[in-house]
Amino acid sequence: MSLRQQQKANTRSKIKAIAKQAFLTQGIEATSTRYLSDKAGIAVGTLFVHFPDKLSLVKDIFFDEMDVALRAAVASQKASSSPIDYLLQMAQVLFDFYDKYAEFTRQVLLDSLAKGGFHTNQMAVVSEGIIKRFKQVGVDDKTASIFAENMISNYWFVLLTGVPKGVLGQDAIEHLKRMNLPFEVSYRNALKNSGKLS
Repeated sequence: MSLRQQQKANTRSKIKAIAKQAFLTQGIEATSTRYLSDKAGIAVGTLFVHFPDKLSLVKDIFFDEMDVALRAAVASQKASSSPIDYLLQMAQVLFDFYDKYAEFTRQVLLDSLAKGGFHTNQMAVVSEGIIKRFKQVGVDDKTASIFAENMISNYWFVLLTGVPKGVLGQDAIEHLKRMNLPFEVSYRNALKNSGKLS
């Protein structure tokens, strides 16, 4: 890496560190780009060279922090063969993260929903995990897909109900669990019929 590239990377990291602290203490809306550039010791124009707008800066910090949270969760989670347990584990990690970064979440989630971004893609991956778990106990492809679509719809409902309040927490997990109870029953019945349940 050239000296210029290193300086650019250092400036970008410095902006993100200052912005993260300011966003978490003052709030995103209350933190101006002028304040951030002053704290970083750079011109406002330089800030916009690195981040074209405040939302891009918010998203960059949000995704960095989410990556750290998801990697830590994957390392500590127990393997789950049940689709509902799998969804609840993923929801617990995400809901805890969203609660910690509530203002970030509202801004990034709104942008993602409007543009079909990260969260839509993330839920497609979770849906694949749910389908796989149903198919392992003999549920056909079409039924497994329908179950997954409904479980993901329930997830969206709980998420979109909780995010505006700024709190998801254990109540949201319990709500999600109750909403998906019929799919848990279907999974248990398929597991019993498959002979995989002792």
